[in-house]
Amino acid sequence: YMNGLLNKFRDRSETCPYVVLLFLICSVSCFYCKTDRSDKKLGRAAKSVLNETYYVDNKKGDDKNPGTIKRPLKSISEVNRRLKNKPASLFFSSGQVFEGALLLNNIGGTEETPIEISSWGDGRAVINGGNSEAIRVEDCHNLWINNLDIIGNGRKNGNTSNGLAFVRTRNSSIEQLKAEGFQKSGVDLFDCTGIQVKKVLAADNGFCGINVMGSDKKLSGKILIEDCKAENNPGDPTILDNHSGNGILVGISDSVIIDHCTATNNGWDMPRQGNGPVGIWTWQSDHITIQYCISYRNKTSKGAKDGGGFDLDGGVTNSVIQYCLSYENQGAGYGLFQYPGASDWSNNIVRYCVSINDAQTTDGAGSIFIWNGSNVSSQLTNCMIYNNVAYNASAPVISFENASAHKNFTFCNNIFLGTGEVITGLNTGSSFIGNVWWRTEGSIKFMGFGNLADWSKATGQEMLKGKIAGIQADPGFNGPFITDIIDPYKLSTLYGYTLRPDSPLRNKGLDIKSISGIDLPRNDFYGKHVPLGAATEQGIFEME
Repeated sequence: YMNGLLNKFRDRSETCPYVVLLFLICSVSCFYCKTDRSDKKLGRAAKSVLNETYYVDNKKGDDKNPGTIKRPLKSISEVNRRLKNKPASLFFSSGQVFEGALLLNNIGGTEETPIEISSWGDGRAVINGGNSEAIRVEDCHNLWINNLDIIGNGRKNGNTSNGLAFVRTRNSSIEQLKAEGFQKSGVDLFDCTGIQVKKVLAADNGFCGINVMGSDKKLSGKILIEDCKAENNPGDPTILDNHSGNGILVGISDSVIIDHCTATNNGWDMPRQGNGPVGIWTWQSDHITIQYCISYRNKTSKGAKDGGGFDLDGGVTNSVIQYCLSYENQGAGYGLFQYPGASDWSNNIVRYCVSINDAQTTDGAGSIFIWNGSNVSSQLTNCMIYNNVAYNASAPVISFENASAHKNFTFCNNIFLGTGEVITGLNTGSSFIGNVWWRTEGSIKFMGFGNLADWSKATGQEMLKGKIAGIQADPGFNGPFITDIIDPYKLSTLYGYTLRPDSPLRNKGLDIKSISGIDLPRNDFYGKHVPLGAATEQGIFEME
């Protein structure tokens, strides 16, 4: 119509400017009407205009509506019908509960304009999956799911599924999500690549808070799990032959980072004895980094195994745990495990980490615990455990299961504070060099020997070039030795394990690179450059 007017007045110069102005005004008005951008509280919703967009309101909506803000849809079932193989962003009215499972299949946006699934208005919407999943995403790409709560009927009250399930999905994000009440996992990724999971709270689920797994390492990887919390995921009542009640778990994956996350009070209702849950851990995976995380007060069922803080388990290779804090877990602070049937475990690192009073109830566990279920030493090899601190007033700081055959494990530049026998079990493949040993109370013993010097001379441990390289002395910590830190962004406030200026450890650390060929990390536990002096110090604190 406007083009017709322009043609009609083509030769009338006196009216043409007004027509052009009218054309521009109408064009802009039509654009705003079409996209229905009248709500000023939409935030990110306005950025999805290049995709089809539906708004859902179960109070004011109608499934016969077009799905605009003024005329929203009503139900998840209608949303599922419209989304079949068709990309569209979704915005659920905040403060409302939407019943049913949201199903997304074979849809996606672009990197610039991802498909967004979120709340609109003030606060969050809730998707109640009942006995099923709340959101299931299959074969999708470039999605952004954020600012939602998803709930199920409970792990013992009828729910049998995961909360948010990503299957064969790539280049997508999950952010600002709360997942609770699911029998399996709050968030579950399977055969996914290029996924970011940020600021997720997974609580009161059965098997796991956040679970990542692949059918092949190549099919699951390049995943970031950041700023997430896994709390009170007690166990799956239907799993009677394996572990459940984990916090954050990664299996059969490649290149995954778990960063600034916490896990606590998980695993206390696993319905069996045997191998058990761990707060944050990985198995059968390659290039996994767990860093700046806190795993504390995790549990296992009475008489069962594990219930620990962190774990590099069967088949893990080329992975690292660094700058982490584990405390008051029923099981080991840091487990280095190999189960029968796993591929070879090798080339892993634990550095600049802290364990405080772990291994509270689990039989045989210590602050650091080594186990090899196959008991074939070639299947558990090459691990550097250096510049860590382990404090334990009741359990060994290092324990070896009787079945713990391994090769080339090196403990270097650590500070170990314990009581009684600080090392227990059968040590068949570890070397100790340049560590500091001291008591929490009473006295300490070394594999039956009354002091470090006698142990060193009899076994060759803590010896370097014919001289004792280990130190049995008070390291000079500032104290106190216990903590209740729960925020990973406050790890630097763990002042108790900083060294006093008169510490005997200044510049006494050994050169890790010359011993192992491994470069030092850039920073210590507190963010200070390593080294600051002529050499490093033992432990997690670099002295100026």
